[in-house]
Amino acid sequence: MRRFRFRLQAILDLRRHEEEQRRLELGAATGRRNAIQNAIDDGKRRRHAALRSQPETVGRDDIAWRLATEDYAYRLSVEIKRLEQRLLEAERERESVAELYGVAKQKADVLQRLRDRREKNHLYEQRRDEQYRLDEVSQQIYSRGGN
Repeated sequence: MRRFRFRLQAILDLRRHEEEQRRLELGAATGRRNAIQNAIDDGKRRRHAALRSQPETVGRDDIAWRLATEDYAYRLSVEIKRLEQRLLEAERERESVAELYGVAKQKADVLQRLRDRREKNHLYEQRRDEQYRLDEVSQQIYSRGGN
């Protein structure tokens, strides 16, 4: 039986490699976006904790402590806004990488479906050819007067 050989296998391999590279890029972009989101969440938690906390050694009327706390909370707010801008940029980057990944995956899948279809046809032809030879052998045996 003749082995199946897909003539476009090298191109399929290249497309699968490109798909894998795009998938890795998408993972990296997603990781960057998630890291920024985690930094935003951490900043919000720290800001909230700073505004809600008051050490026992500080009196309720301690203006210096309150001003320092509000200054710290303001700096955290500014940092959060800066991170939110970076998050938007990271999300746009991730979307563009996801689009490139989708295109690469689609190209590879088209060739894979073509390969599968040709392999299926090849197997069908091999079985049909084998059955034809078996029928021929059977005809020869019968024509010679065999059982």
